[in-house]
Amino acid sequence: MRAFAINKYGGPEVLKEYDLPIPEVGDYDVLIEVENTGVSPYDWHVRRGEQAGKINYPIPLILGWDVSGIVRKIGKNVKALKEGDAVIATQQLNRNGGYAEYIAVNEQTVVKKPNSLSFEEGATIPINGLTVYQALMKYGKMSKGDRVFIQGGAGGVGIFGIQLAKAKGAYVVTTASEHNHEFLKTLGADKTIDYHKENFTDVISDYDIVLDTQGGHTLAQSYEVLKEGGRLISIRGQVDKEKANKKNIEAYFVWTKLDRDDLIKVVNLYGDGTIKAYFDTIFPLSEVRKAHERSEKGHVRGKIVLKIKA
Repeated sequence: MRAFAINKYGGPEVLKEYDLPIPEVGDYDVLIEVENTGVSPYDWHVRRGEQAGKINYPIPLILGWDVSGIVRKIGKNVKALKEGDAVIATQQLNRNGGYAEYIAVNEQTVVKKPNSLSFEEGATIPINGLTVYQALMKYGKMSKGDRVFIQGGAGGVGIFGIQLAKAKGAYVVTTASEHNHEFLKTLGADKTIDYHKENFTDVISDYDIVLDTQGGHTLAQSYEVLKEGGRLISIRGQVDKEKANKKNIEAYFVWTKLDRDDLIKVVNLYGDGTIKAYFDTIFPLSEVRKAHERSEKGHVRGKIVLKIKA
């Protein structure tokens, strides 16, 4: 099968085209013929070698862990899916990903694609959706009337988070470049902060929930804008539990759990129209290096998607 993979770490140029065997299907796996694959910052963090030593990756390594496509083969113990199903899936991080014509995925992270969603839309959903849903609903305990601050509103995480928070009846503030403000208001943001001109700590205070997507100094400042009993959830950096305890707030660093029930809930939110999928650019697989270059530059609105079939 045609695939783009890496056999060493480095810049976009280390992504090379390979002719690789179609993956073997384990007893609990499904073989998916890939239609589209989402490109996330995690992909190029791995490509650069920033995760080296943390996960035992196969070599050559096929990146791209969010996919949409058609089930072509099922393992003998698979119960919930059948050949021919259109699906959305996210891959375990220690297995080969979706910059390829086929991918084998454990059925626990594969769900049927609603007819209302395109394959391109489906490839934008899984890991961002799971991350934000678990952060806001499970750790943030978000409910109607909460005041929620979501950093980086125009990215894939922010776009889902704003829509989810509004669907739950929250008041939502976010940060973004000025050219994205009107777009984010159409998603439901009640207030937008231009981070080039204002520090969020000068604008908001006494919030129930902060979703940190930046880490570093931004995370360090996030404690300041929460009310007593508030919840700080970071997806980018370790939290300071001692500092949180002194301010009487809850603070969590969230590592996304690949939970099928949560994935079904997330996909259904898109399927029934509660949340809309947005993708920044669609590249053919042959231009995967350009896709990485665009993602690394930042300021991407939504998710970048690869079209696998020529």
